[in-house]
Amino acid sequence: MISVKVNYRQDKINQIVISGHSGYDESGKDIVCSAVSTAMFVSLGLIEKVCPRYNFKSDEKKAVMTLKIIESNEITDMVLENLIDSLYSISCDYGDYLAINYVR
Repeated sequence: MISVKVNYRQDKINQIVISGHSGYDESGKDIVCSAVSTAMFVSLGLIEKVCPRYNFKSDEKKAVMTLKIIESNEITDMVLENLIDSLYSISCDYGDYLAINYVR
């Protein structure tokens, strides 16, 4: 199962950690892993253009992606909320393979 941990600071998302494999299908055919990775990397592409300061780490062998926002702005906040909305939508259809934990 893919686990998504969404951390908040002062009611704003400041870190997202995605870890694990969905187990929906074999590697290369897993639409859940593909959808989650795509959502993260599309959002990261936008973050790179609009976020003043952030850190992103990815370890494919450990199946972990971590996005930490150090300094945000209004656009960054919208991109992050959209990412979480996208992941939530995936979890609605594939709840056995993706879980989201909100930490406030």
